[in-house]
Amino acid sequence: MPVTIVVGGQYGSEGKGKVVALRASRVPAPWLVRCGGPNSGHTVTIARKDVILRQVPCCSQPDRATFCLSAGCVIDEPLLLHELDHLGISRSRIIVDPRAVLVSESDKEVERRELGAIGSTCSGTGSAQMRRMSRHPDVRLSGNSAAIKARCRVETVAPLLHKVIDGGGHVIVEGTQGFALSLLHGAVYPFVTSRDTTAAAFAMEVGLSPRQIDDIVVVVRTFPIRVGGPSGPFDNETTWDDVAFRSGAPEVFSEYTSVTKRLRRVALFDLEGVKLACEYNRPTSLAVMGLDRIDFRNQGAIDYGVLTEQSKRFMDALETSTRVPISIAGTGFGTFDAIFLDRRAVETGTTKAESAYV
Repeated sequence: MPVTIVVGGQYGSEGKGKVVALRASRVPAPWLVRCGGPNSGHTVTIARKDVILRQVPCCSQPDRATFCLSAGCVIDEPLLLHELDHLGISRSRIIVDPRAVLVSESDKEVERRELGAIGSTCSGTGSAQMRRMSRHPDVRLSGNSAAIKARCRVETVAPLLHKVIDGGGHVIVEGTQGFALSLLHGAVYPFVTSRDTTAAAFAMEVGLSPRQIDDIVVVVRTFPIRVGGPSGPFDNETTWDDVAFRSGAPEVFSEYTSVTKRLRRVALFDLEGVKLACEYNRPTSLAVMGLDRIDFRNQGAIDYGVLTEQSKRFMDALETSTRVPISIAGTGFGTFDAIFLDRRAVETGTTKAESAYV
């Protein structure tokens, strides 16, 4: 689809970066747009190495894409420049909207002092947003940064995307965090993030009309996770030992947050929560990550036919309950541990699911 928005359907860390990278790998010259701020890290495999990105959109082949940071972004200036240098992205292919707000050191200090009790990453994202909304004279936007201007194209992003879309190009918007953490729609305020996290909100941050959106992918995990520590209520919370036992894994594969390095909390799958995310976002498809967490024998599978019956039943039940088809099935931590699915074609035997490897 020419315009895709990728949304988290749970509490973040569902695998949005992986889905963006997979979608980008299937088009020749994608335009990738990041929303949100440095409070969420997305992981992508580049040249066989996993890279955590907190500002730059995810792409497994960064020399093929054009990267954009939208007007709604919150930018940690040194972090952005570090990621650009690490990936070797040329100035011609990174566009930063001059209206994106910059994080200050005082923003981080404010959050360390005031938000630690709710499990915040204390990246300064929320504080920078608040200062921006207050229209305080000390607010710095990216258009005022000499360092960003020297390293990036500083241009209004939305008109450029409109032109790409009108010309039939491919735009993929990488949303941040998850629906259950929405400032407006999350159920457990104040244990939420500092912005809305729906597809409509991401379109607004970027400057796209809802009429321009062709495809909305909601990403979910078979075992949802939350930031470690006092991050709020978590229905059906369990342990990483229990997850390993259920899957038959030979050892416990615990996960840690990419930003704060805290041990993540984990829970059993919450169907009602996913159905609610689908109701608000109206996705055209789902991406399901963690089939290897259901059954370890699925780990690294790239062929639908080798998936265990238990995992196939899980996907069938999820599609039936949400009335949304699954387009990508994730089978491991690597970006390309995944299968592209045309579920109806798989079921009728008219074609095979495609490996994510390109």
